[in-house]
Amino acid sequence: MPMDDTDIRGLSAADARAYALEFMTALKAAERDIAALSDELGVWSRRLELAGAKGAAELEAAARAKVDELGARKSQLDAERAELATKVARIKEQLPMAAASERSVDADLLLAQLQMETGEALGGPSAKTESELAALGNEDALAALKRKLAEGKVE
Repeated sequence: MPMDDTDIRGLSAADARAYALEFMTALKAAERDIAALSDELGVWSRRLELAGAKGAAELEAAARAKVDELGARKSQLDAERAELATKVARIKEQLPMAAASERSVDADLLLAQLQMETGEALGGPSAKTESELAALGNEDALAALKRKLAEGKVE
C-alpha cells in the first residue's frame, strides 16, 4: 500500500504546519519554474516564427525541436504543480484537526510530578508519604483502643 504523504495524523500542530509549509514552498517553486519555462517557451516560439519567415529551414528545425522540448517539460511541470496543489489542499483541510487533537495536558509531565510526590522517581516512597501512612496506622490503632475502652476490655 503506498504511503499517503498528505496524512498528518500523529504530528503536533507545529510539525503539521511546518510539513504543510514544505509542500506550499514546493508548490510556489513549481509555479516559478513554470513561469520561467513559459517565458523561455515564448522566446523560442518567436525564434521559430522568425526562422520560418526568413526561410531558414535549419534554424526553424532547431527552434521547433527546442519548442517541443520546452513544451514537454512545461507539461510535466504543470502536472507536478497540479499534484502539489491537490496535496496542499488535503493537508490544509487536516490542519485544524491536528491542532484540535493536540493534548492540552502533558501526560508525561503529570506522571513525573506524581512520581516525585510519591517518591517513586527517587526509588521509594517519600518521607511525606511515609509519615502520612504512619499517621493512618496510628489512627487505626487509636480507633482500636477506643473500641476496647468502650467494651471495657482494657488490659
